[in-house]
Amino acid sequence: MTSFKQVELQEAKGKTKELYSSITKAFGGVPNLFKMLGDNPDILASVLNLNAAITVGELSAKDVEQIALTVSSVNACNYCVATHVTVGSQFKIDKEELLNNIQAISDDPKMQAILKFTKEATLNRGKVNSKTIEELTSFGIKNSTIIEILSVVGLYTFLNYLNHLTQPEIDFPVIEYTPITK
Repeated sequence: MTSFKQVELQEAKGKTKELYSSITKAFGGVPNLFKMLGDNPDILASVLNLNAAITVGELSAKDVEQIALTVSSVNACNYCVATHVTVGSQFKIDKEELLNNIQAISDDPKMQAILKFTKEATLNRGKVNSKTIEELTSFGIKNSTIIEILSVVGLYTFLNYLNHLTQPEIDFPVIEYTPITK
């Protein structure tokens, strides 16, 4: 049993209450994992700011969800896989595509290259083969976009680890899957 307690909406004060209000507008509520950051509103704000910054570049919010699924699978985060399948569905990503993304697979060749990079970067702690980078650039993906992808890997690895540490109850439909291990 974890000793971490989530800060519920009715308990939130000050900056946490303000952040919860903006999260509620975006999600229709505050996901339990974010409630685990309620005692540290500066970190919660940083997570939200990085997430927002990632989607103002070349990556769309849809791309971020697909990348986050692969990261969450490599990191065996059941909470985050469930979350990103639900949120990805809201972006009209086909359910079969989302389930494939959990295994770093996509029907779209460009997204496939992105997920291959994501898997490799996550499994190898940022060390990526030059051929994998060349494959990305063959699709017109610039270095700045590769850094955006790596930012998604970093952000969601943090959230995956936060989940493992704090163990919030999964508040999205649970997805059965086999985590990526190699």
